[in-house]
Amino acid sequence: LHSFPTRRSSDLMSNRGRTIMQLYVHIELDEPLVLPINYNHIIQAVIYRTLSVMPDYTDFLHNRGYSSGHRQYKMFQFSQLKGKYRIKEKSIIFYSFIELEIRSPEPLLIQLLDGGFRYGGITFGQKNYKNIRTKINDFTVEKEELIVKTVTPIVVYSTDSTTKYTVYYSPEDIEFYEEIQNNAYRKYQAYYGVEPDSYVEIREAGDMTAKKLVTKYQGSYIEAWYGNFILSGKRKYLDFLYQTGLGSKNSQGFGMFNII
Repeated sequence: LHSFPTRRSSDLMSNRGRTIMQLYVHIELDEPLVLPINYNHIIQAVIYRTLSVMPDYTDFLHNRGYSSGHRQYKMFQFSQLKGKYRIKEKSIIFYSFIELEIRSPEPLLIQLLDGGFRYGGITFGQKNYKNIRTKINDFTVEKEELIVKTVTPIVVYSTDSTTKYTVYYSPEDIEFYEEIQNNAYRKYQAYYGVEPDSYVEIREAGDMTAKKLVTKYQGSYIEAWYGNFILSGKRKYLDFLYQTGLGSKNSQGFGMFNII
């Protein structure tokens, strides 16, 4: 467990790739929950804190992740919070309940979160919420072409290695689709330790114009896109993307989609 290499050399994670999981979390709020509008980093912190019952695993995910070249991937994603809310100044206030979905191709991660949430609750700030219900699904993609709708917006970018200047791409740019393809290829290789034998093709569906979102993540501005897209490729690769997300920054709350 100390190095967490690819699945072929870890007995504990030998079931990787055999069980696909999605975790649904419902939290009853006995008082309003006030969060900053840009709260993705708080959800990510909740996940890492809950996984800290296995310190080596948490350190692996947080500091290293699954590697392909110089790129590292955490192999989980999460939705935005659902529930009744209102916006007040720079805060979002949730009432009565919130719901959250977390997906990963890694059963260990989902199982640790499920147990941690149910037995330890979820802490936001100084308040620990223990009235929690969880559900684990094992949905898998069975088709080779999907029409999908983003649940969280897709981030696609490149950074110049010399100047460190970052360019964000939109669905109007061919680089948007090329980078999503390349990202999917590298993520699969990083997780399974083998190269995919084909790429996943992605194109914008014609029934919805993509919408831009500019948000902040721990002080940095990020450009992301909501939209409907068509994914084509081998079933196992589409299924992998359903669990891990499209584009970059999945573990920061971007790139989740549903099939429509």
